[in-house]
Amino acid sequence: MLPNISEIKQRRKKAGITQSELALKAGVSQSLVAKIEANKIEPSYSAMQKLFEVLDYIETKQGLTARDIMNKRVITVEKENLVSEAIKTMKKYELSQIPVTSLGLIVGSISEKSILDKVIELEDTNLSNLRVEDVMDDAYPTINEDTPLKAVLPLLKHNQAAIITKKEKILGIITKADLLKVV
Repeated sequence: MLPNISEIKQRRKKAGITQSELALKAGVSQSLVAKIEANKIEPSYSAMQKLFEVLDYIETKQGLTARDIMNKRVITVEKENLVSEAIKTMKKYELSQIPVTSLGLIVGSISEKSILDKVIELEDTNLSNLRVEDVMDDAYPTINEDTPLKAVLPLLKHNQAAIITKKEKILGIITKADLLKVV
């Protein structure tokens, strides 16, 4: 599904290009771009697709990527660890959530919320026997380092963090707090 036609003019201006430049890169005429922006015609799907592909490419090249905002220091906890060890790690590094790994691969996540939910569920504050895997939530989504910031934003709307990987190697993490630093 393509974005709304009315976005073309706004995105083109934000990218700092003229109608002619956009038309040339998209392989359409400048007059077509002008008519679309003036809302004088209903363009074909293929023309719209070309225009949005060019705008997406330009914004990606100009915009921030996951590499630009990720935190390269990723603190993790193994799924076999005790929850009490995870809590100590979270306190030590002042983190509210951390990825859970097994053999170097991300297998889940643990957060203050997931720990507190388990305490409430068990009606017991003694977590000494529980392992991280007994409390952990789903893993954070993984993305590559070239993922544009505009693609990261929707991920963090529904997740506490995103993990940046390359060939299954963890390169970094982006949390909602990291996004606030660049907004």
